Amino acid sequence: MFGVGLPIPSNPVVGLLVGGILLWLSRPIAKRVAAKEGDPRLVKVVFYAAALHLLAAPTQIFVVDHVYHGVADYLKYDHQGALLADNFRRGSFTLHGSGVTKILGDGAVSVAAGIVFTLVGTNQVAGFLVFAWLSFLGIVCFYRAFAITFADGDRRRYALMVFFLPSLVYWTADVSKEAVMTLSLGIAAYGCARVLTRQKRGYVMVLIGGLLGIWVRPNEVALLVGGFAVAMFFRGRDKRKTLRGLRRFSTLLFMAVVLGFSAYLTMKFLHTGNKTVSLSQINQNNSGQGAGFGSSNVSYSGDPLLYPKDLYTVLFDPLPITAHSLTQLIAAGENSIILVLILTSLRRLRVVFRVARQRPYVLLSLLYSIGFVYAFAALGNLGLITRERTLLLPFMLVLLAVPMAPKGEPPQYPWEHKRLKRRERKLAAARAARAARGRYPTRA
Repeated sequence: MFGVGLPIPSNPVVGLLVGGILLWLSRPIAKRVAAKEGDPRLVKVVFYAAALHLLAAPTQIFVVDHVYHGVADYLKYDHQGALLADNFRRGSFTLHGSGVTKILGDGAVSVAAGIVFTLVGTNQVAGFLVFAWLSFLGIVCFYRAFAITFADGDRRRYALMVFFLPSLVYWTADVSKEAVMTLSLGIAAYGCARVLTRQKRGYVMVLIGGLLGIWVRPNEVALLVGGFAVAMFFRGRDKRKTLRGLRRFSTLLFMAVVLGFSAYLTMKFLHTGNKTVSLSQINQNNSGQGAGFGSSNVSYSGDPLLYPKDLYTVLFDPLPITAHSLTQLIAAGENSIILVLILTSLRRLRVVFRVARQRPYVLLSLLYSIGFVYAFAALGNLGLITRERTLLLPFMLVLLAVPMAPKGEPPQYPWEHKRLKRRERKLAAARAARAARGRYPTRA
């Protein structure tokens, strides 16, 4: 039996064995991704990303034990998972005696921890390694979604950002909702990208990812499927002529279902029993100091006119000039990185709306990002926002990595070709006008 508040033991030998197996499994994944892209350099990028995710697992245990004095959200998941693992090994697949009352939200993560502990033993570092590796698989799915969206563009910028941004490595390397949702949303996003580019097996992946995430954070699944439904309206025409009417009807039916499902999930998220919970109420519920990374309270208003403040809170607060502790200073370091990435992506951001019409996955990412910032600014606690922002970053980075043709090279998108042709016609007309004036000069 594991006492509440006491850490789950970590057997380093088992941890090294599990870590070695997961790293060995990462090599063929890296090779497959590189083969799909036709870029051998990706083998090292993906493999090093896997190694970094695995190294972040024991790092997080060390930081929590020595900086936060053993206080962290994952302790509950660990203990409940350990008790569930005891039940599972005895062939009793129940929640009895575990403290888990329902398989939703926190309970879903505890059940996932129980399954992992059943497989690798009740070993904290081994469990963390498995969750870190699963989140790495989610990141691979996010990258593949971007890659098939821009099959004819430069994808290296997005790969470097999504595989190595500190938050996406560190905050998903434990037994947590972030780890589970990174895998869930990654699978679903990859499925959405396949559907939007008319590739096979996309709907199946959307369903798998959505069902995995609905038990943990249905509000984030709602944001995704809502953005997906809108993006479907901008999907290119199907060139196949057979059964075109049936396929069009099926698409409209699917959009109606996912929009209705999105609305249902949103209302489910905002209702507790017979009580409606607004975003402002969520902000009040989360007020107060808590253990976590840069934890502090921030005010919130649901007024859309104050959306720029929400952007600052979710993406940039704190900055180095406003940090008041070492942990906030560390958070400010990454916020500064995000600020620099945005400032160096202004040329890309200027064309996001145009690109979104040509590549619907960009529209999905844009809508998800806008909705996420508005909803999750209500958390009102910088520690919570820093952790949960990890589920925003893979989508937001799409907007910062839209491929652009280097100056002097052929344009990247159809609308650029049209604009270039218009510019060439104007230049030709101007040259003709100058030539005419030179041949027939006007009188002084």
